[in-house]
Amino acid sequence: MIPDNRSKYFVFVPFCLLSQAYQAEGLVKYEWKSSIKPIVQLLLDNNINIIQMPCAESSFNNNLIRKPMGLTKYNHKEFNAHCEKLATLVANEIKNIITSNYKVIAILGIEQSPSCCVNYIYTNHGNEKRKGLFIEKLHAKIQDYNIPIIGINRKYITKSFKQLESIIKKELEI
Repeated sequence: MIPDNRSKYFVFVPFCLLSQAYQAEGLVKYEWKSSIKPIVQLLLDNNINIIQMPCAESSFNNNLIRKPMGLTKYNHKEFNAHCEKLATLVANEIKNIITSNYKVIAILGIEQSPSCCVNYIYTNHGNEKRKGLFIEKLHAKIQDYNIPIIGINRKYITKSFKQLESIIKKELEI
């Protein structure tokens, strides 16, 4: 019998981390045209399962090609209900993984995103310290699990990389 060699570690990532085409127009400014390679490579090198969360912005009204919009353009009843529905789906998947005796070691967001930021969101008045609409709803549903939520800042990728790397080393006891 062949032993089961699967990894039991998971990280949930925003849709655009693996598919930058889902970013609003004009936001893909760094060297990664498809995936944010340093983060993806770190997960692959450590045999961590990658779960892609849905993109709240592109799935709202099925709008892949869109202009960048700040928080005020998204913070309305219909979009918040959409984020709530998506957060429930992701939270249920997280619960399923945990009850299967696997480990979710982190959830990643994308800084500046009105949906997926963790620390800093772009508003029409500049940056504001708060979670994005989707991440805040997801966090409320899974806060009892104490899963770290890390904001990936594409401009300062080294800081984000080191933060995630530290969590991976701790969880995998490297």
